Amino acid sequence: MVRGIYPAVVENSNALARQVSLLEYPLGEYMHCNTPWAEVDHVLMPIRIGVRAHWILVHLDIRNRCLNVYNSCCSTIRDGEVRADVQPFSLVIPHLMANIDVWQPVIVNGIQRLEPLLVNLVHDIPQQSNRTDCGVFVIKYAEYFMNDNMERMPNPFDATSERIYLASQLYKHGMHKINEGYESDLDFLSRRERKARKGANKK
Repeated sequence: MVRGIYPAVVENSNALARQVSLLEYPLGEYMHCNTPWAEVDHVLMPIRIGVRAHWILVHLDIRNRCLNVYNSCCSTIRDGEVRADVQPFSLVIPHLMANIDVWQPVIVNGIQRLEPLLVNLVHDIPQQSNRTDCGVFVIKYAEYFMNDNMERMPNPFDATSERIYLASQLYKHGMHKINEGYESDLDFLSRRERKARKGANKK
């Protein structure tokens, strides 16, 4: 969605006003467990690199207005390619934040301006040794970041054992859902859609 709206935002910063679905993300309305970005300091985003089957983790540091990028395959996916791919997010996110009244434009010569976010490529992090483990690395980068423990992430990193661990946790969660008899499909509806459904059911 960000890449799709990027050319329009380059031409006209007001283009975002029509993107209700995209604005639901920073408002915390897209999924059940979301928090409005106005209430947090950090947002973690898994991003797929263009047409490649490779995922990276991007950390939006709201206080410092920058994007920190964690790429597990620096030997193949070079810094220049990563920067180019993250560029739309660097430009669009400040406009998203302005649309939800978290950031204010700077007035320069009577013109409102929103500077693109600084993009920092994080180096000296564990790297994958094949072409298939990027998803595991994105999950583990996020986990270690959320626990404020990035410097303790093992290097080299045993992706095979972590993949098995993640699979076992998903299985355990699935069995818990079966045993407790609950569904989580509604978690994938926006709050707006859930409210509409609840209203329709009351009628």
